[in-house]
Amino acid sequence: MTLNTATKSTLSGDTPAAIASDQGSAAATSSETASTFQIEPQDYSLDGYAATLAAYKTAGYSVTSFAEYLENPAAQHLILRHDIDNSLEQAMRVAHIDAENGCSSTFFLRIHARGYNLLELPSLLRIRELTQLGHEVQLHLEGGIHDWIGGSPLDSANQQRRIFEEAVGRKLGGFSSHEPARMGGIDFANSLLTEWSDSVRYHAYEARFMSPNMKYLSDSSGRWREGHFGLWIGKEPLLQVLTHPIWWYERVPAENY
Repeated sequence: MTLNTATKSTLSGDTPAAIASDQGSAAATSSETASTFQIEPQDYSLDGYAATLAAYKTAGYSVTSFAEYLENPAAQHLILRHDIDNSLEQAMRVAHIDAENGCSSTFFLRIHARGYNLLELPSLLRIRELTQLGHEVQLHLEGGIHDWIGGSPLDSANQQRRIFEEAVGRKLGGFSSHEPARMGGIDFANSLLTEWSDSVRYHAYEARFMSPNMKYLSDSSGRWREGHFGLWIGKEPLLQVLTHPIWWYERVPAENY
C-alpha cells in the first residue's frame, strides 16, 4: 500500500498541525521559486536544463527515476525520464547534469538503434556508468520491425527483453514504448505488464503516470507543446518529464546531428 504524505507523517508521530505547516511551507517555497525562475518556452540549452533542475530542487520537489518514485513518492515529485533514440554519448551529458544537481533519472535504451549497440564495449561501459551515477536503466521498446522480418508483436517484445537483459546483466524492471502506435499502442503495453509480471513493475505510459493523475510534459520532435518544463514549477505537484538528449546542446543544435 502506498501511503500519502499526511499518513506517513502521522505514523511517524507528527501532529496534524505540523503536517499542515510542512505542506504549507512546501507550497510557499514552490510558489516563490516559480515566481522568480525564468526560462524561454522553447529553451534547449544544457545550461538552461541544469538551471531548471536546480530550481525544482529549490522549490522542494523530489526529482527522481521511476524506480525511486515507486519506492518513495513525495508530495511534490518530478519523474525524470530520458528516451535514448540515437546516442549514448549525448545521454551521458544529461546523466552527469542530473547527478550534479542531486537528481536521479530513468534512461530507456533501444535494442534496434542505429546510433548505438547495447552489446558493444563502449555501450556496456556507459550503462555501468549510468548506474554508478545513481540512474535507472530500462528498455525503450519498439515496434514495426516484426512487420518485415516476421513474428508477432509479443515475439518481438520478448526478443528485445532478452537482449536487453543480456546487456545489463539483470531482469527488466520497466519499459517505455518508442512510437507506441507501431507496437499496439497503450493496450499492448498494458498487456505486457501481465505477461512480464515476474519482474516488470511499470511502463511509462500507464495512467498513473499520465495526465490527469500526473502532469506529463515532453520535448518530442524538439518541441515543448505546453512550454518548457521549467515553466511548470509550483503549478503541479506531480509531473513526468520526458526529454530526448538529441535536442539538448551546449552551444548550437547542430553539434548533435
